[in-house]
Amino acid sequence: MKLMQKTSHSFIGLSLCALVMLPVTAVVETTFVGAQQAQAQDAPPKRRVKRVESIRQKNVKVFEKIAEAQDAENVAEMTRLLDRLSREEDLNNIETAYIAQFRGNICFTQDRLQCALNEFKKVIRTRDGIPDGMYNNMIYVVAQVLFSQEKYREALGYAQDWIKTQEVPSPDGLILIGQAHYQLKQYDQALPNVQKAITLYEELGTKPKEGWLNLLSSIYRQKNQFKQMLPVVKSLVQLYPKKRYLLTLGGIYNELDDQKRMTAMYQALYDQGLLTTESELVTLASLSMSQENPYVASQIMKKGMDSGAIKKELKNYQILSQALYAAREYEDALDPLKRAAGLSSDGKLYNQLGQSYIALNRWREAESALDSALKKGKLRDTGQAVISLGLTQFEQKKFDSAIATFNRALRYEKVSSTAQNWIKYTKSEVQRLKELDAPIQEIDTSVEPVASN
Repeated sequence: MKLMQKTSHSFIGLSLCALVMLPVTAVVETTFVGAQQAQAQDAPPKRRVKRVESIRQKNVKVFEKIAEAQDAENVAEMTRLLDRLSREEDLNNIETAYIAQFRGNICFTQDRLQCALNEFKKVIRTRDGIPDGMYNNMIYVVAQVLFSQEKYREALGYAQDWIKTQEVPSPDGLILIGQAHYQLKQYDQALPNVQKAITLYEELGTKPKEGWLNLLSSIYRQKNQFKQMLPVVKSLVQLYPKKRYLLTLGGIYNELDDQKRMTAMYQALYDQGLLTTESELVTLASLSMSQENPYVASQIMKKGMDSGAIKKELKNYQILSQALYAAREYEDALDPLKRAAGLSSDGKLYNQLGQSYIALNRWREAESALDSALKKGKLRDTGQAVISLGLTQFEQKKFDSAIATFNRALRYEKVSSTAQNWIKYTKSEVQRLKELDAPIQEIDTSVEPVASN
């Protein structure tokens, strides 16, 4: 909005000064552009005489006062002078055009875009007597206003009409066309316009505008051309160093299956304290896990949860537990896993917790966890969980409970044979222990004397 406004104001000031110095009617020769350009190159261009009007002397002072009021942002005075001037019956085309342009500027500064559009269109409604520069510039302004109204197809039409009038299209005009194509999802048409605009800037030794590079990057993203997108985002990082561009760069590496570089990018940001959101921190933890650095991942998760940056919820407790377990911090992995299991809607994590306790020979806690797993249900292999529960009871010498549990496991075909073996083994162990506990019978150690011959 601001940029368009300044462009319009600047144009009005220059054109008014130029026209004031012309006689009432000036005759200039102009070269046809349009259909004649399709003729053979060696054919001489056709020329015609074009009548260009100027502000008449009696109205020059009034237009100067209107321009001064505009510079002073005195809308009330501008409106008063324009209303007075509009009441004249013999206004020529250029005077009428300037009145419409000034009124359009007033509407524009008040964000009344449709009003501004209606006034600016009045300028290009009558071609006779209007200088090429003013006419062509107003086509471009109309395109800008239409774009601001999100009328992209109509804006594109005006922008394309305007660019035909330019010997060397301006980068801004090319960008406007590129943006309109982009909004219409015409990415193949948008690309060359945006590329050309950026190239023109670079050839002048000027760094491309940030928004232009962003637009080019977005076009490549929409086309899934991440290799082409990569140098554009690198330019953004170099010319306009911001965290979001570094994150975008990391995302591109991910799309290119280069997790090593992505991890390095995120780690560098983390080391500088630039990763602050839960999403960013969890992403780095996951990347560290994928790069076989589970301990680093666990520390990132733990620090984030302690600080409140990472929510203490199911998925995050699960990631922390997995990282600790992978780092062989088995004892430390139990607490977050237990918290995650308590928050889960099924028994899968309780089953995992039970297996962890079994690995540590913590039978009582394993029994409790597995019992909770079976109560919550929705396990991948319920039969195996029942077998594991029976094992924990067996190890605690709760043989009656163990046998009952193994009998329960007989209902699951996949583990029924295992359950039968456990039942036999448990009963034999009970018998063995009974025998060990049985009183030892006294042995008669008396020896009958051996009769001698």
